Amino acid sequence: MVDLQELNYKDKIFIDDNVIIPEDYYKKMDIVSMNEVNVSGLITCDIEKNYQIDLLVKGEMFLHDSITYEIIPYKFDIKIEETLENSIKTLDLIEFLWHYIVLEVPLRLTNSEIDSFEGNNYRIISEEEYNKKNNPFSDFELK
Repeated sequence: MVDLQELNYKDKIFIDDNVIIPEDYYKKMDIVSMNEVNVSGLITCDIEKNYQIDLLVKGEMFLHDSITYEIIPYKFDIKIEETLENSIKTLDLIEFLWHYIVLEVPLRLTNSEIDSFEGNNYRIISEEEYNKKNNPFSDFELK
């Protein structure tokens, strides 16, 4: 928790910390696990006494490969620039960061070469190969 009331007698609140995101946050998502998340930046007040938050968030999450289902690492860097109302007295840093981390989770992730997959009665082909086979004009030459 960050006590935003400190800005009543300070110009800035510096943040440089490693945060552990609890498993409860990501266990129902596609995230297998997460390393500590590094948070650095500062919080200031603007002219209207609203809180200006400028943070850089770096971390690594582990996700399942969309094709092979192996666990692979996925690094993220997030730049947060946000204004919060001055009515807020404390900031739950984990909850605040989580809203941004969720946006970084890719829908699909793979380290596999798609061209190399084939199995019983199927083979993945490139778009170029598909277009050659399904082009009714492929036998004609332009002169």
